[in-house]
Amino acid sequence: MQQPRLLTVPRGAISSSGAEAAELAASAGLHLDGWQRLALDVALGERADGRWAAFEVGVCVNRQNGKGGILEARELAGLYLLGEELLIHSAHQFDTSLEAFRRLLALIEQTPELDRRVERIVRSHGEEGITLKGGNRIRFRTRTKAGGRGFSCDCLLLDEA
Repeated sequence: MQQPRLLTVPRGAISSSGAEAAELAASAGLHLDGWQRLALDVALGERADGRWAAFEVGVCVNRQNGKGGILEARELAGLYLLGEELLIHSAHQFDTSLEAFRRLLALIEQTPELDRRVERIVRSHGEEGITLKGGNRIRFRTRTKAGGRGFSCDCLLLDEA
């Protein structure tokens, strides 16, 4: 497996949902490379008290090399495994945010077990999002000076950070 040149892992992680998240992603047709699974495993590390071992997680990889796959797997995990009520995916450009929405939606819609849990899909310009029957949801936003103010969420994913 490819190893990152630099890797910092938080102390205190005793377990991780990374393997389950990678398995869920694979069931939707998203097969992660080893380095992507490693990033997901570290990102989903938990301490003994059940809290995340890392408050923030960063992955620095050249363009078009698989960062989006990690985000998609994390978003699926947040919606379907972790019970996070609100995830926000934010990108600098509207086109990038829209493409991330379309890719996640395609993974969900091509997987009957995931698709049947969808309650609502919003495709309106600038309001893209997916809501599950249990109330869990993800919104896709473009970062602007006012965009996202007043929101609080369980997981904020910054694409193009």
